[in-house]
Order: sequence, then C-alpha cells, then structure tokens
Amino acid sequence: MSDASTLPHLRDDAVAAVLSMPVAIGLMRTAFLAISRGEATVPTRLSVPMAEHDARALVMPSYLPASGIACVKWVNVNHSNPLQGLPMIHGIIMACDAATGRPLALLDAEMLTAIRTGAASGLATDLLAPPGAAHLAVFGSGAQARTQVEGVCAVRPIRRLTVFGRDRQRACDFAESMAARHALHAGVGDSLELLREADVICTATPSKVPLFPAAALPGCVHINAVGSYRPDLCEIGPDVLVRSRVVVDQRGACFAEAGELVQGLAAGVLDDGSAIAELGELIDAGVPARSARPERPFTLFKSVGNAVQDLVCVAEVLRRYAIASGHSSP
Repeated sequence: MSDASTLPHLRDDAVAAVLSMPVAIGLMRTAFLAISRGEATVPTRLSVPMAEHDARALVMPSYLPASGIACVKWVNVNHSNPLQGLPMIHGIIMACDAATGRPLALLDAEMLTAIRTGAASGLATDLLAPPGAAHLAVFGSGAQARTQVEGVCAVRPIRRLTVFGRDRQRACDFAESMAARHALHAGVGDSLELLREADVICTATPSKVPLFPAAALPGCVHINAVGSYRPDLCEIGPDVLVRSRVVVDQRGACFAEAGELVQGLAAGVLDDGSAIAELGELIDAGVPARSARPERPFTLFKSVGNAVQDLVCVAEVLRRYAIASGHSSP
C-alpha cells in the first residue's frame, strides 16, 4: 500500500521552474485537441459550496491514455482571501500511474492552475487576435491576471497594458510589476473609455455583473474571459455575447458552468452551443477563427478550466522531474 508521506511533493516553485509560458502554451494545444477529439476522459467536476466562508471546493478528475497517468485536483476557491492577503486559490493534485493505480506524486496546484489558465488564453489569443495586437487591458490583479498578461505577451507584441481593478493601490502595484517584468508601458484604467484603444481584453475576476458594455469596446477586439466558473458569475454581458464569435474550452462544461453562457442562453442571445466552436476544433481545422461578419466584430474565448489542462502539465512536470533525478518515475 502506498504511503502518501513518501510521495514526492512538488511545490509551486518546482512547477514554475518547469512550466515556462511557451512550454505551457504548447501543452494546451495537446490538451484542447484531446478534448475536442474525445481522447480524454473528463468527468464533470464536483463542486462543494461552503457558503459561510464565501468559498467553494472543486474536485476535478481526468485521464488521458497517451499520458499514462490519471489525476485528480482538489482546489479551494475562497473569495474573501485576497482581503486577508491570501491567495484566492489553494489546491493540490495527485497523479497516479494509470496501468497500476500507483500514486506517483503530489503537486501544489496554485501556480500550475494559474499557468495553465494563462497559457489557454495565450493559445486562444494566438488563434483569434490580430497579429499586431499591442494594447492589452486586464480586469483583475491577482495570480490569474498575472498569467493572463504573461500568456498574451508570449504570443503578441504587447507594448501597453491597462489594468482595471476595484482596489486602486493593488491595481497600481500590479501594473508596476507587469511593466517591469514585460518591458511595457502599464497604467491603471480610471475609465472604461480606455477600452476603445484595446486590442485584447482579459477578465480574471469573480464578478457577478458584466464588467463593461459592448458600447465601450472598439470596432473589433479579442476577449479572454476566465474568471466566472459558476452560473451565477458573469464577467461578459449578453450585449457583448451577441456581437461575438464565441469559442470555448469545452461546450458541455461551459454551458453547465459559465454564467455568461448560461445567462446568454436564457436571454435568447445564444443557441444550444451548436454554433459555438471549441478551441481544439480550431486547432484541428488549422485556420484562425477571426470574425469576418460585421454583426460579430468581437472574438470571445470563454474558459471555465478543464482537468485535462492540469493533466498535461502534470505529465510534463513529472517527465522533467524523472530526467533531472535520473529515475524512470518520481
């Protein structure tokens, strides 16, 4: 019987050392292709509300035959944590050998989750945003927003960043940090009018109301919306949806969990999903999905996160760990 105390436990710093953003974006191609081709087993994630703590636990299992491993991630999302100076997300992943069931390793999930989420937006931006996109606007200033910036900067020549956040000082600190890290001009957005100058917008907040109206957007823009993961959360309103070519990580998950799509369907601005593409389908088709129709000048990537994204990252971390340690497995 396996003893969990003897399993390698790879901390966030070890994960970050392996998963550079370009590496993670490449892994997301593998993950989304596996999802759309039906090669991955991804049960609907289990959500455990903890209302008295303004929190929720998510249990996310996955299996990808090509990787030889199965994983389960337990992640806690505590919305009040940032007010206490704590990360909003804590989590851990256990990886097992699919052939024997033997536990292989435990991995911290905070950094891995942020990196794979940012990498998904980087991949979507590469497929959907104009090649010369130079101005990025970000809603949020936490760990998820940080990797959204990193993901977009990895695929587009971003020279300007505008940060929108409820806490102005935190937004200022975030902008200063991103300016230094990515050698770009960054500032805080005091007015939604600044969105008219944006080429790409990323939203990484737990907002229950739309963050901006369609009227505030430029003639065309690409949006990555990754903050909402429940039907009652909604960063993007119906007025933006109805003018967008919508691409999702997985149809079933998004129509069950993404507030934007659940509410958009109820409002009659979306159909049942048949006209919405999955990111993996775009990769398979080998063509960009930028909208050419004047009535849909925006592109929107909506992601609620998928456990296969975690699995492909875990497989790569374990592979690198095995090489570094000189063993065939951790």
